[in-house]
Amino acid sequence: MNRLYTKTRQLLLAIIIILIFSFKSGAQPPLFDQWESNMTEWGNHWGVYLQTYNPPTNGGMDEQEGIYYDAQRIYFQIADYTGQEEPWNTHAQEAERVYRVYLDARFNNTGTIPYFVQGWRRFSHGIRMDAERTDDPISVAGVLKMRDNGSFTNVLTTSYRDVWHYERRSREIAYMILAHINAEKFGHPRQEEALAHYVTMAMKHFDEWITETYADAEKHRLAPFMVGLASEALIEFYEWEIENERDPLALFTHPAVAYNPTRTITQAIQQIAYNMRYTATVESGDNAGKPMWVEDMGGTANNWNDTGGTGYSTLRYESILKAKPTPVLNLLIAPLYAWVYKQTGEADYIEIGDKLWEAGVALTNVGWNTKIFNQNYRWSFKYIEWRKEGDAILSVGDENENKIQTYPNPVKDILTINSLEQPIESYKIYTTKGQLVQSDSLVNNNQINTASLTSGVYLLEFIANGEKVAVKFIKE
Repeated sequence: MNRLYTKTRQLLLAIIIILIFSFKSGAQPPLFDQWESNMTEWGNHWGVYLQTYNPPTNGGMDEQEGIYYDAQRIYFQIADYTGQEEPWNTHAQEAERVYRVYLDARFNNTGTIPYFVQGWRRFSHGIRMDAERTDDPISVAGVLKMRDNGSFTNVLTTSYRDVWHYERRSREIAYMILAHINAEKFGHPRQEEALAHYVTMAMKHFDEWITETYADAEKHRLAPFMVGLASEALIEFYEWEIENERDPLALFTHPAVAYNPTRTITQAIQQIAYNMRYTATVESGDNAGKPMWVEDMGGTANNWNDTGGTGYSTLRYESILKAKPTPVLNLLIAPLYAWVYKQTGEADYIEIGDKLWEAGVALTNVGWNTKIFNQNYRWSFKYIEWRKEGDAILSVGDENENKIQTYPNPVKDILTINSLEQPIESYKIYTTKGQLVQSDSLVNNNQINTASLTSGVYLLEFIANGEKVAVKFIKE
């Protein structure tokens, strides 16, 4: 009951924060109405399509004509977003039916372990969401099967984990992290040592992308959509740790990994987001030396190029041979920019995100096949959420900026509040989701020690000169 009360209070505070303060960069991203209408029109189209779709029964998967990128999760998300149970719950069950055909046919080499899922086809969100909503015993059991039965699960017993650190395994490791988090969210005890290995691997993937120093010199690439999937996993891990009042960097000190990351999770995602926009270039092929970012695309449909003419911006598919602009993947990438914007308060990131979003919505034919639709709605809902939260944070305290000053901002340890006629008696610090993370009383001392806080944007609330004041600050 206390946990429910705490979560409810956090949610209400977050809603109040968003409602009170006006948004700066616009209430919604460009082409928002088109994104919504595509979601309902084509979401329903592909949901109906699944009703008569018969998937392969030999343990394979037709990724273009089925549930790739976790259709069940997507339909549940649409139900939550629209507030309408139907037809979305029915579509989710059809997606579940199709995925189970694949899962039931996937056995290990000895034929003894079912749900032996290939690493890039491990979709754990939909199963966990179904288990929560329906108590279906197959889904309830499937939550652990998704974590424990598939490829890349024997991280504690095999030397193969040494090669899983290669960034070309980033998607598989990202999906393993998500499978562990989904199991924990459903109430299963954490496998701490295993999860420590996986998040360490993911951070090393970011190190390779950022430094362009690859452990596997022959097989590597910077593929922005892969960065998006890896970011999704680390962000979900980060926010799950914060929600449970744990330090997101604590697992890196586990004796099994003893890893000393050079960056926090926020810093790693921010750095690769910056690099993909401003510094990353194509490594090989016909486009070698060209920027990964294409400010003005040219061409049409599958023949996009970088000669200009459309007015839309995007990133290339990868940094090696397939280096053509690929707007159809933009909505797998844009959410990480919204999250960085929310964490840092730097508006440049939402400007980049909006450009990716706009091109993705305008130039993607989500009616082409189920995979194209699913990749555009896998986690683009988070873009909307984080963009709003970031806008709200930027607006906090604007009315006080001429009379209340906090410095340094960003702050490493000691935050000082200046320009007050009276000292602060007490203060509270909240995360952007409304979670109270620090509070104390101050007597004749307008300095606050923030050393225990993790990197990100925070809201500082206190009584000054008889009035309640809210200001934002960024923790390095």
